[in-house]
Amino acid sequence: MSRPELLSLTLKGLLAWLVLSCLVLFFGEGLITNVFPLLKAVMISMTPDLSPSLHVVKSVQSQMDASIELSVLALRPIYLNADHFIPPTTELKSSAHLLHSFVPLVIEGSILLVWPVQHWRQRVLLLGSGLLTAILVVMATLPAQLLGKLEISFQDIAELGMNPRQVPWFVDWMVFCELGGRWLLGITAAWLCIQLQRTFLRI
Repeated sequence: MSRPELLSLTLKGLLAWLVLSCLVLFFGEGLITNVFPLLKAVMISMTPDLSPSLHVVKSVQSQMDASIELSVLALRPIYLNADHFIPPTTELKSSAHLLHSFVPLVIEGSILLVWPVQHWRQRVLLLGSGLLTAILVVMATLPAQLLGKLEISFQDIAELGMNPRQVPWFVDWMVFCELGGRWLLGITAAWLCIQLQRTFLRI
């Protein structure tokens, strides 16, 4: 790839990133509320002892700054250690920044928008598969982030007593996502869409 071609691809990538970021900024709330039922289903499968409820909460300072708030009710006693437990009907909350949750979607979409193709049908196939995989990535990251924050607060109390509660697997997954895993998942999802498109064209 020549230097002018590389410069052109870089500028297109930055433009795609800017456009997608603006779309998420203005339409992110509507996008995320449409997948709330899926998010709840994932959370219930991860923590059947909790009943989740999701809301979008806007900042007092700026209506453009919003968070996804998780409220859960304990359905049965949750034992943190031998001496402490969370009684049923206790309400617990955690939150995640709305725009932060769309990072994988923006990364994946930016790659797919600038990936060189020979026909517009190839672009449509890339973006169609990209939308599906982006939803899957959000399902794989956001529930773990919201539930992981709750579990970390549980663990602080659990460690104070005997036989502390075992740390659930999704806490480690949340840490991975927060340390750059979101970016990696977005890039991986884009790569899978590109491979799918190439395979489909060979059939």
